[in-house]
Amino acid sequence: MGEIKSAWELAMEKVEKLGKLSPEELQHQKAEKCGSIGQGLAEKYLSGLALRDLKLELDKHKGEERELVRAALGAKLIDAIELGDTERLSKVIDGISELKLKGTEGLAGNRGEIEQLFVEYREAEQKRRREVEVGARGVLHQLRISGSAIGSVNPEVVHEWKNELDKIAQPYRERLDDIKARLAGLPA
Repeated sequence: MGEIKSAWELAMEKVEKLGKLSPEELQHQKAEKCGSIGQGLAEKYLSGLALRDLKLELDKHKGEERELVRAALGAKLIDAIELGDTERLSKVIDGISELKLKGTEGLAGNRGEIEQLFVEYREAEQKRRREVEVGARGVLHQLRISGSAIGSVNPEVVHEWKNELDKIAQPYRERLDDIKARLAGLPA
């Protein structure tokens, strides 16, 4: 005769099935965990963690886990490159070069391209800043305010300056995003 199971036994079998993760789910959880660790390490490094300390933190992970953390770290560092922030660019390149992060080998080669983009952006911003200053001085001159009464004109106090800066930066941001996508191995 067949075995009759109690409701308790049937429920326990269902719970057992729910508790076990498939290999794909386990791999996904591992990738998420390592991704979070890599992103956290990148944020610490960008906030001032010394490169040798970053290496020590990375050395705590072994095998596949280490490679997943390294990949997330590299992706986060590339993503952290911001238009005009040359200091951060140097820190990112130093970290990636020293750690030889997988998938980011092209960053050092693209450093010149990124730095040139930063120079072009800075020149466009400075040109527009001078134009705003000249315009503001013209308005002040019409109001008969001139000479030693004016030290310098600060474009940031002009209401439209933020919008102007965003307009100037937009094409440069797009170019930087294309470079970052190329470095990360994404389609541009």
